[in-house]
Amino acid sequence: MKNLNYYIGERVNPQLSKPYYIRYGQLTKKAAKGKEQCGYGNVWLTPYLSESEYNDAIENLRTAGFSVR
Repeated sequence: MKNLNYYIGERVNPQLSKPYYIRYGQLTKKAAKGKEQCGYGNVWLTPYLSESEYNDAIENLRTAGFSVR
């Protein structure tokens, strides 16, 4: 079985005043690298080793006022 991490992507669009975040769930490193390709702006993925860390990060982003999709 492949080693999967949980990922959250930070999407930066120059036309928006602040970034928004995308929940990607479990991905391989190779799949995560492919998600960083973006036609306009930038996307950075952050890996989390456990589902609890991933869910805590999502809650922290929402508490800080960011949109998490």
